[in-house]
Amino acid sequence: MRGSLSIARRLRRFAPAVVLLGAAAACGPLRRGPALAPAVIYFTNESLEQATVYLVGPGLDFRRIGTVFPGRTDTLTVPSDLATRGGSLNIVARLLARSELPQTGPISLRPGEQYQVRLPIDARLLSFLPAGG
Repeated sequence: MRGSLSIARRLRRFAPAVVLLGAAAACGPLRRGPALAPAVIYFTNESLEQATVYLVGPGLDFRRIGTVFPGRTDTLTVPSDLATRGGSLNIVARLLARSELPQTGPISLRPGEQYQVRLPIDARLLSFLPAGG
């Protein structure tokens, strides 16, 4: 009888921890529903310099999404937290050997959408269009 009493006391002592762990697991990422598809940017760098590509918006510091080498087109993924935040974002390219920052101006991105961004050879600004497909 005495052994079963100490087991019951031990169980009561750990019950709050078990409840807390269960609650944390229920709120975990597996319970959030289906994940949204990220937005995709096809970035074409026609300039002669390497371009590091960032997203910037109100209340958002420069957030790097990739680097595209000269003469290449790369697929850059926009994190879903940025695509779903609403409001406008700005795509900015930092060029390796220049101080200018070519940019698209304010744009809206949506999860699951595809976009084409082009940096021309003069590297003055970025063009932005929805990608066909």
